Amino acid sequence: MTSRSRARPVLVATLVAVGLTGCSDAERGPGRPPAGGDELVVEALPLEAPVLLDPLPEGMRLMGLSYDPPGSDLVHNQASGDYEPSRATLYGDPDLADTLDGPVLLVGTSSGSASIAGPPYDVPGEREVELGGRTARVVPDSDRTWVVFESSDYTEFVVGRGVDEDELVAAARGADFESATATVAPDAVPARLEPLIAGSPQDRPGGSSGEHMFLEGDSSWVAVDVVRADPRLAALWGFWAEDASGTSVRGHPGSAGALQDANVGDRDARGRIWAEDGMVLSVVVTQYEDADVRPSRSRDELLDEVVDNLRVGTWEEFEALDGEIRTRPPTPEEVGCGEDRSFVSGVEGDVRWAFSVQPGSSGGDGWFFCATELASGSSGGNFLAAPLGELVSSTGGASSRPDGSGDGVVGGVAPPGTTRVTVTTFDGRTLEAQLSADGPRPGERVWGAFVPPVEPPPGSPPLLTATAYDAAGVVLDSTAV
Repeated sequence: MTSRSRARPVLVATLVAVGLTGCSDAERGPGRPPAGGDELVVEALPLEAPVLLDPLPEGMRLMGLSYDPPGSDLVHNQASGDYEPSRATLYGDPDLADTLDGPVLLVGTSSGSASIAGPPYDVPGEREVELGGRTARVVPDSDRTWVVFESSDYTEFVVGRGVDEDELVAAARGADFESATATVAPDAVPARLEPLIAGSPQDRPGGSSGEHMFLEGDSSWVAVDVVRADPRLAALWGFWAEDASGTSVRGHPGSAGALQDANVGDRDARGRIWAEDGMVLSVVVTQYEDADVRPSRSRDELLDEVVDNLRVGTWEEFEALDGEIRTRPPTPEEVGCGEDRSFVSGVEGDVRWAFSVQPGSSGGDGWFFCATELASGSSGGNFLAAPLGELVSSTGGASSRPDGSGDGVVGGVAPPGTTRVTVTTFDGRTLEAQLSADGPRPGERVWGAFVPPVEPPPGSPPLLTATAYDAAGVVLDSTAV
């Protein structure tokens, strides 16, 4: 990679002079960097300058920006007893200038619950095989075939394109999934193929370390990953795109297309992967749509816009953008629960929090609350509505503290006429709650606040107190939290 003073002009010049070609997957593309090299393992190196998106696509909001230096992706490996990166190994024909043009095989693992790498179920032509006392599914899916061992929260797999199915089964029989770097035994590797590159991550394009950027809006999510690394890493990441021939991305040989079996959270996700100016980059777009909400542009249109608007920036710009995110109250879209008019949020120190109440799924007098600290997750549950006119508290933060200190996100529903809600702590602090525009019933408003942690002395009152006031300052109701 060029020095920081030179990197930005190189990337900007590429934008002006070249732009995106938007080649289709079916066209014969340019020669991509080969996967093979002097060293099998390709590691990420410290990023010299960040990549920024300027301007943001219309309707999209920057939700996250972070940089994880090399070494931050170490996990404990039981086989070695040491902390190591988890790596996949890509096998291919060493004589090909573009490895992904020919037969390729990747061995790796994936873990997760909401999202995990692997093929769908009930695919026509799939079958089961017994390998070493374990049952694996053999699944032909699109341009590749999987041999996958599955459990409730992880998969182990050998997946290939242009490789005979029986050879893939034999490779899976000889696969080592226990080591930090997943491999196939030499005598089980299909003919013509050799191990060419091992790197991270194992189950998708994008770096475990490096720069990570997340955007949301217009029923779409965008993930941008950037690492400084040997361009060969683009072959490992590019394997996940349905693009056997290659596509020009910003004038550089790359891969583009569907990522339906990768661990990216959406079988219809599409991506772009390429190497440029000493960096390897990945941009992935996922979308949702239903009868009421439809994105204004396709995945590929949004991909093109994001890729085209990337530029090398400075760490000062990076820190400023990150600061804007950290001091911005969360939105319902960012949190994933609640609606604008019955949702409150705020920032307290380095904590971004939110609280919402909405009708319960069973209807009637049941409500559902969601209390969130973005850095640590959400809690929620159902509770019964109080008689109209009463101040209601129902939270997962304060009331669950065994020491009674009452820190975390607190909230509830305020009665009609409320213009202010305060939360009083055991030590005499008075905190102003945020109020929503509406509540579950006419005139009501949702209230919420974040109570910074403090350890109470022995014998202190264990509960917080919430108080609702009208515009004249008259107390409407008060309740313990």
